[in-house]
Amino acid sequence: MFATGRTGRARPLRAAALLAAAALVATGCAEGGSGGNGGGGRSVDYGASKEEYAAALADMAPVTLTLQSTAPKGAATGRRFEEYAAAVEEWSDGKITFEIVFSNAIAPANEVDDALADGRLDVGSVMPSLEPAEFPANNVMWDVSFVGRQTPVDGLLQWHGAVLEAAVQEDALYQEFEERGMKLLLPAFQSGAIAYSCTSERADLDALDGATIASQSRVQNDQVRALGMQPSTVNYTEMFESLERGVVDCTLGTFTVAALNGYIPSAPYFVVDPEVGFGNAGGSIAISLNTWESLPLAAQQLLYDRLDVLLAVNYEATWDNIADSLQQVEENDGAVLPLAGDAREALAAYNEQALVEAADSAAIGDGEAFVATLEQALEEWTDKVEQTAPGLDVGYDEFLEWYEQDQPDLQAYFDQLWSDAMQQRRPGNDA
Repeated sequence: MFATGRTGRARPLRAAALLAAAALVATGCAEGGSGGNGGGGRSVDYGASKEEYAAALADMAPVTLTLQSTAPKGAATGRRFEEYAAAVEEWSDGKITFEIVFSNAIAPANEVDDALADGRLDVGSVMPSLEPAEFPANNVMWDVSFVGRQTPVDGLLQWHGAVLEAAVQEDALYQEFEERGMKLLLPAFQSGAIAYSCTSERADLDALDGATIASQSRVQNDQVRALGMQPSTVNYTEMFESLERGVVDCTLGTFTVAALNGYIPSAPYFVVDPEVGFGNAGGSIAISLNTWESLPLAAQQLLYDRLDVLLAVNYEATWDNIADSLQQVEENDGAVLPLAGDAREALAAYNEQALVEAADSAAIGDGEAFVATLEQALEEWTDKVEQTAPGLDVGYDEFLEWYEQDQPDLQAYFDQLWSDAMQQRRPGNDA
């Protein structure tokens, strides 16, 4: 099911295995569902086999859904969409197929929500952080997306576990999408920690003072100001030239963004602290509400359950791009450093205040409860990652060596993620 990846080695993670944990709901099919989430017909239990899904969908009229990928065909960052579509097609026995449009060809990132609502798209990646006025509740979540470990492997898994567990308990996030004609499937995903990269080493407050930096959100602007830097708005397509010409000294972004936009030779000095992070601007996966409500329950459940494939491939692509970036850093005599102590304290102080503001927000209902849930989930998912996928506490200095080894078997991690988080919003379940 999964691509063999960067070196041709078969990955141990398999979509068929991800839903097979005996500790979860017993496999089987039954008539009707247990919740009122739309869709009729047979309900397929979580953990069902491919054959049971095919049987449940045998009488379904075939449908073709238009799915938009954010990347060109075959690109690492687009594989999550392509392999998700392939998995749904296979598990539905061809009853659900996809027409994939690449590189945001139907709608730019800030208009995907409109395209889902008006029917130009059926499935797509929405970025609420680009439209804070339209998605105030979801932006409370993204405003505190700096939480958790910022490490490339266990940190990525911890962040998704904790944020998704907190998100599925917050009705306001889902209601905001439905009010705009969409069904929220996956509240949040991202492609690794945010780092800043500069034309020279800048890890302490003295070196950062007055430096100009390209940042992409309100929270990021406030965070870099807390470090004494001057934020500037520069499109990623203009980043290389802006760094080359000295328009900016630094830029904020993931290693994925750095690798794909080709500016590492101009700014090979990265700073990412393992414990104190910058605001992220990831995405959500949504489906047109009209499309969703036209599908039988088993089809809805399949579209939801196969999100494990999308997440697994997202992690793999993130690690591919981090490896690419670190190799370019080495080739350009750069470095990856943590924040110096004074800069770490300044950023941590801002982040703590941002959490207080999120707790006081009225946009999300009970902001205090949301933040408390998130903080507790972060603590718990530190242990859950270690228990389900041990030995992944890998720093950036060790990453390339780790990357050349066999990749971890994440079946137990995904079992835990569905049991503790995603199961709560599964179609046919009461949320």
